[in-house]
Order: sequence, then C-alpha cells, then structure tokens
Amino acid sequence: MEYGSIFETSSNRAFTREGNGFLQSDWQLFRSGRDAMKALARTAGRRRVLLPALCCESMLVPFARNDYELVFYRLQEDLRGDERDVLNKLLDGDIFLYLSYFGVKPFSDTFLENLRTSGRDLLLVEDRTQDLIAPRPAGGFRPDAMVASLRKWAALPEGGVLQTSLAPCPAGVDSAFGDLCRKAQEEKDRYLADWVSARKQAFLAQFHGAEMLLDESGEPVAMSAEYRGTAANLDFGAIYAARRRNLLHLKARLELLSAAGRLRFLSDSPADSTLYLPILLGDRDRVQRAMAEEKIYCPVIWPQPAETAGVCPVSCAVTKHMLALPVDQRYREAEMDFFADTLEKILK
Repeated sequence: MEYGSIFETSSNRAFTREGNGFLQSDWQLFRSGRDAMKALARTAGRRRVLLPALCCESMLVPFARNDYELVFYRLQEDLRGDERDVLNKLLDGDIFLYLSYFGVKPFSDTFLENLRTSGRDLLLVEDRTQDLIAPRPAGGFRPDAMVASLRKWAALPEGGVLQTSLAPCPAGVDSAFGDLCRKAQEEKDRYLADWVSARKQAFLAQFHGAEMLLDESGEPVAMSAEYRGTAANLDFGAIYAARRRNLLHLKARLELLSAAGRLRFLSDSPADSTLYLPILLGDRDRVQRAMAEEKIYCPVIWPQPAETAGVCPVSCAVTKHMLALPVDQRYREAEMDFFADTLEKILK
C-alpha cells in the first residue's frame, strides 16, 4: 500500500449518500478554495488584507493577483493571534483574515466583536478549510465572510466555498482544472490496483499540472455542475466521524513518544479539525523522508512564503518542525497502528 497523497476516486465509494444536504444554500461554490478567495477579493473591492504569518502560498495568490497589499500579523506560542500586533497593523478599510490551527481558536469572540463595533470599515473573514466539516456549537461569532476548500476532504476534482452577504461574484465555468484532477484521481486508482510505476508519475504530473491552472489569473472560476453533484452526494458527517476515530486512535498511540520528548503535538484539540494530526519534530525533514520510504506520505502543509520571512518566529518554527500525519477516511485503526509503529521505529 501507499498512504496519504492525493485522493483516489474509489475512496468516495463508502461515503456516497444521495442528497446528504451538507452543502448550504447560501454557499457560493467555486472550483477551489483559491477561487473562492479570488471572488471575495473582487467583490470586497478593497486594496489591503491582513493575514496570519502562518499561512500557505495559496492564501496569498488570490489577493496578490487582484492587486492587494499583503500585510501579516504574528502568532503567539500557543498559535493564537497576537492581538496587539493585529491592532497595530489593521487600517480602516482592511480585510482581516483569520483561521483556526487544528482546533486552536485564533481569537476570542469578544475580540472579534470589538473589531466589528470599533467604527472602522473592516471585513472580517474566516478561512475554515481546516475544520469545515467539523460541527461547531451554535451562537458563536459569525464573520462577515467564510472561505474554505472542499477538495482537502475527499476525492473532489473541484470544490471551494464562499459564504458572505456581499453581492455574488460573476464567475464562469471552466472544467479543464477539474477534469485534469479527476484523471489524476482515476489514474491513482489504477496505480493502486496494478502498481505500474509509470501510472504514479502520470497522476502526479496531472495533479501538479492542474494546480498550476489555479494561479493563472485573479479571476474566479465557478464549480461545474458535475462536480457539484459529486460533493452534494458525499456524507461529510460520516467522513468526519471516520477521521475523528482515526485521529484519536493515532494520538493515543503517540502519547508515549510525546511524554518521552521525541515529538510534540501542535494542538491540544486536533479532533476539532481532523484534517491531519500535526506533530512537531526536531528533525522533521529526516523523519518525513524516512516515512516516505515506508510509503507513508506526510505533507508539509505550510512551506513559508517569502513574503512572511522575519515576521513571526513562532510561524517560522512551526514551518520548520511540523509534520502532518494522514488520518483521513481511506484508513482505519490498523493503518493508524502502522503509522505509529513506523514513526516510533524512525524516532528510535
């Protein structure tokens, strides 16, 4: 087997339920999370955005392609936002973007509500890619806009979400990206069936070629009807439950390594996200290579963008030391045991 990396098409099979109702009527759907951000940047009609220093390039491109000035705020050791730094950098008319880091809530509802009532013309935006499918208690602070990627959660060739009271952003449909992603997911299915190495090179090339299409311009592209139907029939509640079981089992298996100081958990509440189980390692790059030799592919999900260099020591440290362990719905507790055993062997 191989573990992690892009989803194969067949991984949707056990979680397909016709008309499950996860997609909300007030969600604008795009081909990717980046396209949702492009739509937000255009409809907001602003020129400056304040982002967390711990972020990925895909969060910057939609604003940069639409001629926004990018400004970054620091994080504290516990991954909560540095409120003083935010207040020092926010200007009237800004977009203020924040996100939870694997269950770590970045700001209190009180802080966000105070920003809203401060008299400044701010647009408060939450990126929910990390916890979109996780349930949240009712009654919490609601941002002015929410963006997220659906593609991180299942074998979806397309899928990005924008929820906002702003006017809808015009967006045409172009299936070139989605069709290339679908080919990659289908080719991975074939590779996992016959282990012909050329297939692996093919699906990786197709996937990377598709990713390049996302950054060609600042214009958003809508989600095509075919892939909207795929997303509408996925049972994200069951997907979340499977991921949560895997994550809690793997975390329990790694507690002894954490107690021995061989690794640290990035978050005390990663089950509130279930995107990955993030850990911090002193020699992350060596461990990542060693895990890959065992066919366990663990991504570095936040390579540091050049624009954030020197802004935040905490963000730099996380970028250098964090490894994301797969816990998704393709796997069960037996695979979590294999991941834990392999990691323990590598660390020893």
